[in-house]
Amino acid sequence: MALGQLKNGKAPGEDSVRTELLKAGGKPVPRELQKLFKAVLFEGRTPAAWSRSVVVLFFKKGDKTRLKDYRPISLLSHVYKLFSRVITNRLEQRLDEFQPPEQAGLRSGYGTIDHIHTVRQIIQKTEEYNQPLCLAFVDYEKSFDSIEIWSVLEFLQRCQVDWRYIQVMRCLYEAATMSVQVQNQQTRPVPLHRGVRQGDVISPKLFTNAMEDMFKTLHWKGRGININGECISHLRLADDIVIMAETLQDLQQMLNDLADTSVRISLRMNLDKTKVMFNEHVLPEPVAVHGAVLEVVQNFVYLGQTLQLGRNNFEDEVNRRIWLVWAAFGKLRRVFSSSIPQCLKTKVFNECVLPVMTYGAETWTLTVRLVHKFKVAQRAMERAMLGVSLRDRIRNEVIRQRTKVTDIAYRISKLKWQWAGHISQNRQPLGKTSS
Repeated sequence: MALGQLKNGKAPGEDSVRTELLKAGGKPVPRELQKLFKAVLFEGRTPAAWSRSVVVLFFKKGDKTRLKDYRPISLLSHVYKLFSRVITNRLEQRLDEFQPPEQAGLRSGYGTIDHIHTVRQIIQKTEEYNQPLCLAFVDYEKSFDSIEIWSVLEFLQRCQVDWRYIQVMRCLYEAATMSVQVQNQQTRPVPLHRGVRQGDVISPKLFTNAMEDMFKTLHWKGRGININGECISHLRLADDIVIMAETLQDLQQMLNDLADTSVRISLRMNLDKTKVMFNEHVLPEPVAVHGAVLEVVQNFVYLGQTLQLGRNNFEDEVNRRIWLVWAAFGKLRRVFSSSIPQCLKTKVFNECVLPVMTYGAETWTLTVRLVHKFKVAQRAMERAMLGVSLRDRIRNEVIRQRTKVTDIAYRISKLKWQWAGHISQNRQPLGKTSS
């Protein structure tokens, strides 16, 4: 099962063993790997190659002489990745039991839409009942690379995870090294003393649980936005955090508490990217963390969605979605203008383009005018797929019969009904409380 979960086509680590090789080995390979994994768990020691990672730099865009314009990709042993997948499958349910509804990162039954929906509902309800609302969107500096490993291991112990798994994690991180590969040459290994490992399937779980351990030390009971007797003080998706309060004084204190507590596990706020937003029912005053005044914004892109205070706060997001979908369509223009069968073009459009336009649609309150904007954009793309223009005077119904793409209004309606079903079946209180 774990072997089937590993993806093909990934670059191997230092041992040059690929996932495809493990899958092609037949039944003997899983048997031998099982023996190896059992030995690792019972002896509490791991092969040296498992602790070593090779970092390859990929150029993103900009100036090729500037290091920050490159994306580092960490290559790990695929045998270790398989072992990590096995451990994650065993521990996932146990670790998730210690996570509150406020944390939606990498959990079964949770996703970005849960938190987007919650924040949007809070914005709408506070506006409807003329209640004050203060929001702070917290950004950390390289959080996954900075967090203290001892905090991760301590939380595993508090979760009463089997000591053998903890010993294996300790062995891996105590011996962890990194070397950089440039033009087929590697630098000398450098020991790593902080941060979870990039490319390791268990790393996000370790990180979110260490974050939960930190948040438990914050005395925020009774703070936040009171909804039906329940206070919602913050939401988390891994390291994406939004803090909520009724007054700027409360928000200031909560930010100070979080900043001071974060430093204990080597997490530091990026004060340039941490933003504050509050509605018209709040008396404006500066909010500062460690002497730096935070920027106050009128809108903010949270988990890929534009949030804006006020009653009609979807206009900017609709315009942004249309801009993004045209960008996605432009990247695939060669596909749509090629001679491949129309059925394949339709599939590419429905699977790669339409989801860009409808991401987050479950949480929108759309007017007829906004839906019309989406339809106009979709029709223009369909004409581009067929190589026709408005001058050809071909009716929209005829174009749709040729393209056979899913109608944007139908897709949005379907997503909303599916989301309604998700909310009705959600046993966690957070999703229902804000609805």
